[in-house]
Amino acid sequence: MNVRPATWDDLGAVLDVARAADIAVAGASDWTESDMRDEWQDLDLERDAWVFELGGAVRGFASFENRGGRLIGDGYVHPDFRGRGIGSAILETTERRAREEAVLPAPIQNATLNQDDATTRFYERHGYARVRHFWRLVAELEREHDVVAPAGIELRAYRHPDDARAVHAALEEAFLDHWNNRPRPFDEWSKRIFDERHFDPTLWRVAADGDDVAGAVVCESKRHGDWGWVGILGVRPAWRRRGIADALLHASFAEFFRRGERRVALAVDAQNPTGATRLYERAGMRVFWEAVVWEKELA
Repeated sequence: MNVRPATWDDLGAVLDVARAADIAVAGASDWTESDMRDEWQDLDLERDAWVFELGGAVRGFASFENRGGRLIGDGYVHPDFRGRGIGSAILETTERRAREEAVLPAPIQNATLNQDDATTRFYERHGYARVRHFWRLVAELEREHDVVAPAGIELRAYRHPDDARAVHAALEEAFLDHWNNRPRPFDEWSKRIFDERHFDPTLWRVAADGDDVAGAVVCESKRHGDWGWVGILGVRPAWRRRGIADALLHASFAEFFRRGERRVALAVDAQNPTGATRLYERAGMRVFWEAVVWEKELA
């Protein structure tokens, strides 16, 4: 097996591996070339991305990120080449890179769509434990959704940049109790959101209670897959259980439908403590794929 740093010339081959890995488990893949380009733009390919070759062809890929102290390894193995040592090499490579970056002991996380017995044994054999589940949900839009704002709440378009700080503060508060949440200062958050090529403030919606921002939804087009994307939907704790999240979600669906999108997707923590999964299921969303997050303490 040959392991080397990834280059931009490898993007097409890695995309084929990622798609094949998804299709083998979920029957479909939401990877697009533009999605992968976006992800690679945030990576130092020479230090934090690798391809794994067998027979002179790319059969696996791995990457590493340090997200503000969270050590994240990621990888794909072509399904026709499972059981050939590529998965073990991916974990060894990302763990070695994490050790260079971290103050030990520290946990490293990895995620997979595979949930069969062989995958479970593989991760447990390498010292990982299952810690979380995430869903990619999709909705098929057959009509423009009705949007009804709860009493006392104004559902309106986001005004950029006037609303930026208030929306940031509201979403930070909304996600304080979420698993693995890391608060982001406004400057860091705004750079990550507003500098993205997918940034479209006309897709955002704000739920206002007088001068207070009670909640907001951040949407993008073609961000993860060839469809509408609901990136962040949050309601501050004091305004929950009033139907605000439901109204924001349906407002997003309605706007995407008006723009010609007939499928909308989002990601959600399947163990979300706020009841978000029930909200999305009531809105007719279905599970496109489920990912398991595995974690290992690096000593």
